[in-house]
Amino acid sequence: MKPLVFNATPLIYLTKVGLSRIFEQLKDEKLTSPSVKREVVDEGKLKGVADAIILDKLFLKGVFKIVEPKDKNFLESLLQTRGLHVTDAEVLTIAKEHGGIAIIDDDVARRTAKIYGISYAGTPHILAKAVSEEIVTKEKAKQAINEMVYAGWRCSIETYAKIMETIEKLAKNR
Repeated sequence: MKPLVFNATPLIYLTKVGLSRIFEQLKDEKLTSPSVKREVVDEGKLKGVADAIILDKLFLKGVFKIVEPKDKNFLESLLQTRGLHVTDAEVLTIAKEHGGIAIIDDDVARRTAKIYGISYAGTPHILAKAVSEEIVTKEKAKQAINEMVYAGWRCSIETYAKIMETIEKLAKNR
């Protein structure tokens, strides 16, 4: 199994909709960068955001392994991409170094991953894995997508329809 390398958005939104248990129950190794942890936990706690407290507990339990990107030259080359944030570049570098899947929702990060041949997926992939591994029901996964959208998570109408269709097909194949 390839490790899952999480960026901030999937961590924040799955926790916001009450599905942080997915992170504990998924079989895959879960990695992230120090700057992602800083963003979702340290900065979140300073803002008094409830999801930051839950994520902090998951980090303390060791659910996520914090990994420093080692290839500083690759990281620096990624950082030259307009619109690519430091956290995105670190997640992509770690995914490349560990042969993992970058769990990213940002369009610039996804396009960059594609250019460099780095495997990537988004938050819906994690929900689909959770349905496949029987951690959540298809109904709960579809409800989570709706709640994430209401909470500010963005996707196009076409992407939304594809996500719902994919979740529905997963459940039929069981």
